[in-house]
This record gives sequence, C-alpha cells and structure tokens, in this order.
Amino acid sequence: MAQKILIVDDETSICSGIKMSLEAEGYSVEIAFSGKDGLMSCRNLTPDVAVVDLRLPDIDGIKMLKEIKEIDDDIIVIIITAFGDTRVAVEAVKNGAYDFITKPFDINELKLSIQRALKERSLKNENTILRSRDQKSAFITKDPQMLRTLNQLESIAKSDSNILIEGETGTGKELIARLIHEKSNRSEKPFVTLNCSAIPANLFESELFGHEKNAFTGATARKRGLLELADEGSFFFDEVGELPLELQSKLLRFLEDRTIRRIGGLTGIPLNVRIIAATNKNLKDEIEKNRFRSDLYYRLNVVLIHIPPLRERAHDIPLLLDYYTDVFNRQFKKNIVGFSDKAVNLLTTYHWPGNVRELKNILERAFILVKGDYITESELPLELIQNNTTPEPSSANSDASFSLEELEKRHIRQVLDMTRWNVTKAAELLGISRFALQRRIKKYFG
Repeated sequence: MAQKILIVDDETSICSGIKMSLEAEGYSVEIAFSGKDGLMSCRNLTPDVAVVDLRLPDIDGIKMLKEIKEIDDDIIVIIITAFGDTRVAVEAVKNGAYDFITKPFDINELKLSIQRALKERSLKNENTILRSRDQKSAFITKDPQMLRTLNQLESIAKSDSNILIEGETGTGKELIARLIHEKSNRSEKPFVTLNCSAIPANLFESELFGHEKNAFTGATARKRGLLELADEGSFFFDEVGELPLELQSKLLRFLEDRTIRRIGGLTGIPLNVRIIAATNKNLKDEIEKNRFRSDLYYRLNVVLIHIPPLRERAHDIPLLLDYYTDVFNRQFKKNIVGFSDKAVNLLTTYHWPGNVRELKNILERAFILVKGDYITESELPLELIQNNTTPEPSSANSDASFSLEELEKRHIRQVLDMTRWNVTKAAELLGISRFALQRRIKKYFG
C-alpha cells in the first residue's frame, strides 16, 4: 500500500509541483490549502507524513504542528517556510517536527527528508516486533508496559536467574521464553519444554529425571530425563501451576541443589540448566488455597515477567492484523489487501478470551474462506460477532427517537469535543483502540 503524504500550503503552484513529484515516486498525495482542512485530513486520512507550511492563512504552523501531534503522534511532520528563522526552527523541532526546510528548496531535499523520516519510523516500528531467530514467530506490541519488558529482555537473558512468566493462555508465554533463550549465552544449547498439565503424575519423575535399566517393570534400557537433555541450555516448565503438590516437592529439590538422580540410580548428576517457568494462574492465590508451595514459588520467581491479556492492549490489534496479513498472504499464496471497516471494528473491540492465539486462529480461518480482496465480517466466526463488546453510547445521549448508530455518533462527537479532538485521549475514554476510533471518525465525520 502506498504511503500517504499530506501537503498543507496555501500556494497552489507549490502544492501541485510537490504532488506531481511525490506521486512519481509512488506516494499517495493529498493537498489541503488551509490549516483547518489540513487538520480534518489528518483526522480522516491519518497520513504517514504531513508537509506543512509555517504560515497558513488561518493557523500558525507551530500550532498546526502541535494539533497534528495531538491527533496522532505517529504522523511525521515536516515544516516548510520562506522565512529561515533559527528560533522558530528550534521551536518546531522541540514540538515534534522531523525537519525544517526553507523555501525555495530543491524537491530532492524534501524527498530525501521524507525517505529518511519514513525509514526511521519503520525502524522504530520494528522495535515493536521481537522476532524469533528462525523468523517464524514474533512477539508484536507497542504496549508501553510490554515494550519496557522487551527492552529489558537482553539483560534478563544474560543472567542465569530463574524466571517466572505470568499471563493468560494464548498471550505468548512460551514465545517469550524462547526469545530469552535465544538472547542468552546458552542460545546454541538445547531449549527443552515440558507442559506440566499434559504429563501424568506417575510418569513425571521418569520424564523429568530419567531412569536406569531395570529400575521398574518395562524399563528395558537407561533413559536420560528431559532435564539432563537440557544440560548447558534452558528448560521451560509450561503451566507450572498445574503440578500436583507431591511433584512440586521433587521440582523444588532440584532447584535447590541442581542435581538429579535417575530412578534406580545411586549417584547424583549435577546439571547446569537455566530454568524458565510459566503459569496462567495467580500462584499467590494458589498458595493461599494450599495448592502451590510458597517455597517453590519464591525459587521460581527471581525475575517476574507479566504479559497483559490482549483486551488490555487493544492498540496492538492493528499491528497484529498487519503482521498476520503478511504471514497468511505468503502461506496461502493470496494477496489480501486488508479488512473492511466493520471487520476491523469487530476485531478491535472483541474481548479475546483466547488472546493472540485465538486471534491468529480466527485470521487463519478468514484467509482460508475469503474470496475477494478484503476480509469482511462474513469471514469472521458468528460467536465473535455475537459476543462483540463494542461500547454502547452513554445514557446521557439516550433517546428513543435516535437509532443506535446515531447515538454512537453523538456520543463519540461529545467525547471528541471534550478532549479537543485528541484521538488518543478520546479512545481511552471511550474504551476502544485509537485505530477503532479513527475508523468511526472516518465513518461519521469524513
């Protein structure tokens, strides 16, 4: 999809010249001849770059810059002016302008500035995607809490401390564990996983610690346990909260002395293994209910990583939609352009009890079913549509004479006016993502 450039200048000839030159480079270009029209275009079109003249007939360029950044801080703003004033240039940069170009300028100078800005933003956005070494999976977020965690992952990985990862089913706990291993000094050694909820209690000790020949009926040969196979590498205990109490004591004993003894064996075997555990339960609650040992909890919880559920980071959904569109287009050899407005609204306002795993499965199903260029609500499961949690209009606007759509429009307008059209703040008050709000603004006010 072509990147969108907005030109805001009251000089027709300048706008036409820039438009023609940028369109020849493959950009999609819109023109606004006043600040008011420019701000409306920013709200409706969400351009990648806005090229703004410092002196517009109805608004000062610096004020225009501030208002654009309030609408969407991700919009790159380049200020152009016929008056080379260093003080104003500094003020523009302080308020978020990417560049300050003095007229008359070479069009190539503007093109270069736009190219640099888009490349830098692309690199910044790439920081929201932490990819696995094989590039087959990635943790995708721009949630501030998760970005802080991901930025600390390098330091966390370099230590050998035990790690406990908390998060609901489907949030990506195993992926984070693998990324920690890949960034650690053990990355060339094994990464071994054990789903604690999937192994029968009577097989746990044999699977984890191994056994000697003839240790019990059916033990016809020596077997190395999973922990031994992970020596020098990392071991991931998935859903550790599912371990029965009698097995928790065996795991605790290993964590205390880092030595195993195979069933039927006489000597201890020391191991050098990094331990990462994950749980979808609140282990403190489990401790209070006497279902999890407090001493094991504190052994595991040296470094704690919490992954918020997808419903608490709905602004990640547009990123995930883009990512999986690329993934499934390659997988199914399709060329899906995107999603219909209604489909996006449904996907961004659904409560996602299964988190990213559920989203991925629904999108994979949609890519299998879709016939046209866009995925619409008809490709989405009925339960998603029925359980959609789109916020309803406030009771203050309730009036039986209005349709539900009109009530939503009035409520959104009220919140936008209250926040002076600050899309981020308005979206927070409405309880929807900024992406979903931008779609509604385009629908109702575009």
